[in-house]
Amino acid sequence: MDCGGVFVKYVLFIFNILFVICGILLIIFGSLMVSEIKNFSSVDETFAANSVAIIILVLGCLIFLVSFIGCCGAIRENSCGLTTYSVVMLGLFLCQIALIIYVWVNHVQIRQSLDTVVKKIWDQRNSSDKILMDTLQRSLKCCGLHGFADYGITYPASCCDSPTNGYCSMTVIFKSGCKSAVDSLWDTNVNIIKYAGLGVLVVELVAFIFACCLANQTRNNLRRQNY
Repeated sequence: MDCGGVFVKYVLFIFNILFVICGILLIIFGSLMVSEIKNFSSVDETFAANSVAIIILVLGCLIFLVSFIGCCGAIRENSCGLTTYSVVMLGLFLCQIALIIYVWVNHVQIRQSLDTVVKKIWDQRNSSDKILMDTLQRSLKCCGLHGFADYGITYPASCCDSPTNGYCSMTVIFKSGCKSAVDSLWDTNVNIIKYAGLGVLVVELVAFIFACCLANQTRNNLRRQNY
């Protein structure tokens, strides 16, 4: 294998080693979050309350599996493994293009959908789904749908950082409503999501090209050895 092939081989190997480590860290982090799942009356409630942890765990497993295939294919110069890796990277690349275009075109509709979800969580706050509203309020440091006044004169412990006897006082209560907090979070991060997605696309494209080149060179070397 020439110098260019060796360079591509080890760049691809190091690249995938880093992603294997990222995948393992995500699996550990997601597992720790899932281990904190409380007992709910149904599977739907359990998934709804812990969807972020489950998504992180699944994403970690996917990253680990794909990167492991890339590592093995690169270091062993296995054309089958490299081809499989290339096909998977191409699939991820195309899916991510579609996702970025969707977010770019429909960011307003996504924000409205988030508002609908927050409204539904608020409407179900007195049922068994109360944990969702409490989690939302603690995470975003908000209180009520439009503001703390939505609760009247008694504010739950999740509406502040320092509750007293299970309730919050006016001096420590979160002032903003959860609808505006979610809108603000989305507006702040939507551009980060777009441009970070474009950055990941570039990385995936480079990995795809390197894997294709290395797979092609490996097949050519095998043909030469057979002659």
